[in-house]
Amino acid sequence: MMASPCWIPVLGMHRSGTSAMTCGLRALGAHLGQNLMAPVPDVNPKGFWEDMDIYHLNEEMLQALGTRWYQSTPLSKGQVDWLLANGYLEKAVTLLQGKRLDSQPFAFKDPRLCRLLAFWQEVLKIAGGSVAYFLALRNPVSIADSLQKRDGMDRTQSYLLWLTHTVNSILLTNGQRRVLVNYDALIKSPEEQLYRIADRLELVVEEDRLAKYVGNFLDKNLRHTRHTQVDLAEDPDCPAFIVGLYRDLLAVAQDRKDLDTPAIQKRLKQAWKSVHAMLPLMQAMDRMIDAKIRGTN
Repeated sequence: MMASPCWIPVLGMHRSGTSAMTCGLRALGAHLGQNLMAPVPDVNPKGFWEDMDIYHLNEEMLQALGTRWYQSTPLSKGQVDWLLANGYLEKAVTLLQGKRLDSQPFAFKDPRLCRLLAFWQEVLKIAGGSVAYFLALRNPVSIADSLQKRDGMDRTQSYLLWLTHTVNSILLTNGQRRVLVNYDALIKSPEEQLYRIADRLELVVEEDRLAKYVGNFLDKNLRHTRHTQVDLAEDPDCPAFIVGLYRDLLAVAQDRKDLDTPAIQKRLKQAWKSVHAMLPLMQAMDRMIDAKIRGTN
């Protein structure tokens, strides 16, 4: 049996249920820090469970690179190297080490971690201690609905964001201790999913906290939409290859397939090649969206 992790990065696309998932990690002995983002009515009324210090640093780094959270273009190696060479590595290591408790793993989430993961993995190497990754999965149709409602985001842009965040997170955590969790399954069967997470990440379920999480925090009203794979396939705004990718990832989250099998790895790498083939288009979309947002502010 491996030692319990020191760090648990929670990786998931915006509006994919990472707030509810991260809160659940407290029932597995993780702490989330003392400086958490405040709840926002009609967005996350029960809290984001997101460390504000890490959030602000991620925002600062993205702005320094001339990008924003809503841009789908993945960060290049040159951009990550620039962050590492310009003081952000030391800043992030100091920040992360200040969050560490000897007796508890520190779980931290921010959807921006997905694009910045190559940077944060260098931080984690220097910070020391073992790492276990929590990968969040939600039907991309639900995410597109949520971002369209909250931000007026173009649906195809939402799908491209989901693709960039999800594939980058999985490929960069190959060979590491990790678990892929479906948000809808967590809402439906929280006890089952938390025991599954505990088993995969070498954590221990705290029964009293589990009871409080299930009884007081989780609410089926947290999930405003629930869609099927058919809904995804029938959405004309969704690129076709995303349908097959999501189908495979859902099977992994249901323990019907293994994330490390050659077939799924091949599909992931093909998806990442597709992302890079679309870079000029994605960059153009990002520029248009950025110009529109700046024009309304």
